[in-house]
Amino acid sequence: MNQRVLFCGAWDEGCGYPRTTALRQGLLAQGVEVFECRAPSMGRGKQKLLRQPWRLAFWALGELLRRMRFRRQVLAAVRRCRPDVVVVPYPGHHLVALVKRAVRVPVVLDLFLSAYDTAVADRGLFAKGSLAARLLLAIDKNACRNADLVLLDTEPNVMHAAQLTGVAASHFDWLPVGDPNAPSICAPFTLPNASSLRLLFFGTGVPLHGLHTLIDAVALVPEVHLTLIGGTAADRSCAQSKLQHQLTLLPEFIQREALQQQLDHAHLVAGVFGTSEKTDRVVPFKVMHALASGRPAITADSTAMRQVANAAAACFLVPAGDVVALADRLRSLALAPAQLVAAAAAAREVYDGNFAVARTGARFAAICERLVVAGGKP
Repeated sequence: MNQRVLFCGAWDEGCGYPRTTALRQGLLAQGVEVFECRAPSMGRGKQKLLRQPWRLAFWALGELLRRMRFRRQVLAAVRRCRPDVVVVPYPGHHLVALVKRAVRVPVVLDLFLSAYDTAVADRGLFAKGSLAARLLLAIDKNACRNADLVLLDTEPNVMHAAQLTGVAASHFDWLPVGDPNAPSICAPFTLPNASSLRLLFFGTGVPLHGLHTLIDAVALVPEVHLTLIGGTAADRSCAQSKLQHQLTLLPEFIQREALQQQLDHAHLVAGVFGTSEKTDRVVPFKVMHALASGRPAITADSTAMRQVANAAAACFLVPAGDVVALADRLRSLALAPAQLVAAAAAAREVYDGNFAVARTGARFAAICERLVVAGGKP
């Protein structure tokens, strides 16, 4: 079946926003014709709205005009490309109902992240049951109910979203995140010596990351040197105070090319170590970055990680939030680096078998085809 898919929404692209690029690349690799109808993205404005949801009323006023313009764009795009399926990329919570009313073909929402789960359960910005929490949950529920199929990145996230929104689990499917900028050839892995295991962490320092757990663990293992990219101001100050000569502190954000250089230089990449419920449901994108670059990763043991095929060959799993267990594992890897060599040799194969864009694209194309055949019913 020669599929035609229209990506329709206000998504973000570039460094830090790989999801939609990977979805599009995956479909193109399967011979699917991909078209776009794109409104201006919110960019970092999403975080401001999550922190200050009372701004939604003011944002909504301007959104009325933007939605009228976007509806005309959608209708024109549908006439032009006659899609079999319309995909509303993340963040599409606020647009999926409009798109669904404007088209006569199945609509797939890439929910990817729940607004409620991110702001309330994971980051603790609002108390459960508060007005803001109820508003964010209503946004999630409305978005899921207006799509024919909702995508998330892991099976545990699917089950959680179904329970959270009250929408049947059959209304959801999962599709892993791939790395659209994965190197075609991995840089050679160099054997660490007994006093210089190079550990890399990059990320914003949200509670999911459990960065303080990592910092405290590294402080117990003088054989480990941490390169830290990102983190909050408090995280960075803590790392400087506790690690001193064990720390290389890089800017809070670096370009993708510079990040690749750091990945190539690392012996081991740190994932997440937080203790929130979300930890059990995610496969950290930084772990996929590591595997794509032929580097082993160390991260919290979780249901989602255990569901990654052959993950144990390239990933070292430790209990979430356990400083001593993490330190013990880091020490054993520093003193017996042959484990790292073996894991590095397996890393790219694990990535290709689970997350390569061509592989996820094949799965996505099959999901779209099933939806078309079933007349929009998952």
